[in-house]
Amino acid sequence: MQIALGRESDGVKVCSFALYMSLKKQFGFTLILFMLPVLVGAQLANEQSALNKIAKGKWTRAKVLLIKALNRDSLNTAAHYGLSVYFFTPANPVFHIDSAYEYATRALFNFWYTSLKQRERLRKIPLDSMVLIGHRADIDSAAFERAKAFNTEVGYNDFITRFEFASQHALAIELRDEVAYLDALKENTYASYLSYLEKYPGASRSAEAKARYDRLLYEDKAKSGKLLSYEAFLHDYPTTPYRNEVEKQIFEISTASGEPIAFKKFLTKYARSVKAVVARNLLYHLLKDDEVLIPAEVLNDSIRNMQELEKYILVPFFKNGSYGFMNEHGKEIIKPVFVEMPDEYLCGDITDKLIVVGNRILARNGTVLFRGVIQKIEDIGGGFIKVITPECVKVIHYSGFNLGEDCFQNAKLLGKNYIALQKANQWSVWTFAGRKLIDYEWDDIQTHNDVVIFVESKEYSLVRLVNIATAADKNAIEFSQRYDEVKKWATGLLWVRSGKVESVLDQNLKPWVKAANQKIVQSFFGAISQTSLGWKLHASPLRASQTFFRVKINEPWVTVQQDGYWHLIDPLNQQFQSPAFDSIDFTGPFSVGVKNDSIYVYLTKGKSLKLFQTTKVLFIPGKDSLSYLMIEDHNEKIIYDRDAQLLFRVTCDRIMYNNEGFFTIAEKNKYGIISYNGNLKLPAIYDAVGSINHGVVQTLKDKKFGLVSLTLGKEILPDFDRNLVRYHATAIIASQNGLFGLIDWNSKSITPFEFEEVQYWNDSSVLVKKNFRWIIYNFVEKKVIMDKIKTFKWVRVTDQEKILIVQQENKYGVISNKRGTIIPPTFTDIINLGSESVPLYFTEKHVEEASIFVVIYYDKNGKQLRKQVYETDDYEKIYCSDN
Repeated sequence: MQIALGRESDGVKVCSFALYMSLKKQFGFTLILFMLPVLVGAQLANEQSALNKIAKGKWTRAKVLLIKALNRDSLNTAAHYGLSVYFFTPANPVFHIDSAYEYATRALFNFWYTSLKQRERLRKIPLDSMVLIGHRADIDSAAFERAKAFNTEVGYNDFITRFEFASQHALAIELRDEVAYLDALKENTYASYLSYLEKYPGASRSAEAKARYDRLLYEDKAKSGKLLSYEAFLHDYPTTPYRNEVEKQIFEISTASGEPIAFKKFLTKYARSVKAVVARNLLYHLLKDDEVLIPAEVLNDSIRNMQELEKYILVPFFKNGSYGFMNEHGKEIIKPVFVEMPDEYLCGDITDKLIVVGNRILARNGTVLFRGVIQKIEDIGGGFIKVITPECVKVIHYSGFNLGEDCFQNAKLLGKNYIALQKANQWSVWTFAGRKLIDYEWDDIQTHNDVVIFVESKEYSLVRLVNIATAADKNAIEFSQRYDEVKKWATGLLWVRSGKVESVLDQNLKPWVKAANQKIVQSFFGAISQTSLGWKLHASPLRASQTFFRVKINEPWVTVQQDGYWHLIDPLNQQFQSPAFDSIDFTGPFSVGVKNDSIYVYLTKGKSLKLFQTTKVLFIPGKDSLSYLMIEDHNEKIIYDRDAQLLFRVTCDRIMYNNEGFFTIAEKNKYGIISYNGNLKLPAIYDAVGSINHGVVQTLKDKKFGLVSLTLGKEILPDFDRNLVRYHATAIIASQNGLFGLIDWNSKSITPFEFEEVQYWNDSSVLVKKNFRWIIYNFVEKKVIMDKIKTFKWVRVTDQEKILIVQQENKYGVISNKRGTIIPPTFTDIINLGSESVPLYFTEKHVEEASIFVVIYYDKNGKQLRKQVYETDDYEKIYCSDN
């Protein structure tokens, strides 16, 4: 870049003038001082004369002399030096730094090739290497000042390129980099910073420029906020420092639907993402709620460990002044770090997935999920819990992360896909990943299968669940029209009303019953609509029956009146199922049509009976879904099943279903039993009969109790004081004179009648109470297995095994009807801290002399798990007082 005073534009002139004044001030006095001895002592050669004329401002004559000198000798060091001085004198109208620098450089270059004689002559001027180097340094300084005055990237680059020997070279680079950065900053685009970094990678501002470049590049490429833009950006710029943020956006958008498949796809595509752990935890709990098999790729070590921990019950223990938790095998699961323990935990059998101790909520692996005052915890599904504190509600996932903002008024799950959060009485919708989809602007939000119902100011809007997720990808949610009222129907349909216009919508929010000025009610087959013209049946989408005058329904029957007559109709195909009747009524699940003198009883579709009006039609309810039709003809009862099959005829006053295919008959206030095929099993001679159980029925006659086995055909006559109860297939518990014993089906005594109570123990031994003590008596071998049992407590009562904690005298033990003694009765106390299926026994021996308690924990098989010794105060801290 060449700058010559008087040759540039006005703007450059101003800058050049300022530079001129600066140089005049800086160099003018030096030149004058330098040239004075030259003028005084130099020979009157052309070079000296030219320098003299420069000093006097005779610019043209000086230049002519110097050019002539160069024409004679192109390597003339003095002439090149003189021209450099000529162009470097600030008063010269053609002052030109670049020309001065060029001639100074040539002078110095030529000087190195001069002979000693030539150097001696030049020294008389005086001119040597030091003068030439100093002169060039002055020009460098002037050029640097010029670059600083313009303060542009181009100016500094010109200086750096032209004035390569300048001492200001490094500073010029620094200033050039700064000016270039400021230029990029003014433009403030990722392209401007990229250009800067490509040109000046080593600049001091390169790190800052790189940071700005990365940020603006990310903002520009992802400004749409859509999933495709984020994924494209990550594909094109995989090393971006915003990768974690981009992956977060991709994760939240791609999994917004809350569907397990969305989380699976994310894990497949972004297995190494920072969000992979969160995705895996969310997916695991969604699959767990759905009770489906968890794929192996979802199960990392942490989840497998949690699965293993959830298999076991937890029991507290107390050690060195702190509480911890162990499992049913005695393994410490949560280390003893708690100074207090809730009373309900002291009694063990802890199956909760979360442990609440003091102000902490812990996962089963001991991870603290929440700290603070806890009033209540609710599992809302999807792996989330609602923690109610005195201030607000917090929503926390089982894996430990908090959802959304810190504090809410309420929270609930929407279907299985989203979470609704409430603040200031307004509800919003969030994804499981914590992305807000709908702002706080609704009075209530509900779901009905795959439809979300939004309520605002008593108006209702509907949206399909799947469509809400589109908001995560910056798409507008399409709400339905607003309705005055919406009702959920059990079939998944929705009844809606706007003013007097009613309709029914399906789960796709498509009309199922067309909108009209009508009244619509739900029916088992669909819906019934009523207008001023009559009634219509709706059993399929957008298909209505013809209009009927009246409709009556008793599932599974639908009857309609047309032209004054009644018909049974199939609402699905809208075909009549019966001839025209004068009237149709219902008895239980049966439909009864009357025409002239005939009665038609419809038991099922296609199954009917024709009767005379003189007969009486009744319904006999059975167990579960069984039902029977009874035709009463005078005193005869005729029983039909649902297939219109005649079962039997019987003459009696009353009949009712008993159980197991048997009926109870009554005649003159006496009762008997008749079978399904009409076989009389017990004549109607008893004051009462009980419910049949496993073919056995209790009987009562003359205030005495008996027992009948309908399957064996055996009867124990009613000679006993109380109800007879089966002990097992061949033994019966009976009572005489207020005492109990066992008899067989032949009424023969198996044991004496000397017991106050009798309970089942096993097929050969009975648990009996005698003289206020319990005994296990083997009635086969006629010997006592265990006696002096003061009290007992059931641990397990199943068909497979019965287990008791027994107190024998003042000692406690555990026995089984299958395995005998599990823990011998040698302890001061025994408590089951486990469950019925998985007992864990807390046993204690009190050593009064030493005021200590020896506590031993045993597993379900009587294997010792843990042993500790407590003084009285510590023992009271671990003892389960509820037992």
